[in-house]
Amino acid sequence: MTDSLPTDRHAVILPALCWGRQHSDFYAVTADITAQGIGFRSAIVPEIGIALTCSIRFVGTVETRIVTNGPNTFGVRLSVPRERAAAIARTMWALAREQDHPLEGDRRHRRIAPRRRDVLVTLGDGRAVPGRLVNVSASGAAVALARPIEVGESVTLGSTAGRVVRRFAEGIGVVFDAALDPALVDPGIRL
Repeated sequence: MTDSLPTDRHAVILPALCWGRQHSDFYAVTADITAQGIGFRSAIVPEIGIALTCSIRFVGTVETRIVTNGPNTFGVRLSVPRERAAAIARTMWALAREQDHPLEGDRRHRRIAPRRRDVLVTLGDGRAVPGRLVNVSASGAAVALARPIEVGESVTLGSTAGRVVRRFAEGIGVVFDAALDPALVDPGIRL
């Protein structure tokens, strides 16, 4: 994105809504940021070279161009002035540092962005709060919530029991008590 930024890759998971001339609105989730651009995961994979507008939570709306793609992934380079690119990079690097807390348990499973995002989060005391799935893997999920839940608290996402192992801006990371069958983790998953 800019020459003054680190060249290493930092994981950062933020929900995004993207659109372009060749694509109607579709959801994506940022995967990482490098000095070269932003990586996304999505069920929709745009072609290399097309222009895309993405509204990324906590970052804002950015104009981009697709530079790489693969199975359920694509990478973009920002098409914005240098000062705006630097501001976006600073924001995303700060969010990456905030999220950079290793989850307990297994994180080797691939993460997907589910089509059905709404989920009921039941707390250990029986209270239920609405949540929105950011991503899901066989071993856990990231959930956006309006109210914070403490690390270590037992929760049930839909009908899947787990434990909060990470908090991030407006959400939590949950590791499931029993890992799901990885073959069942696809965009149509319902917890």
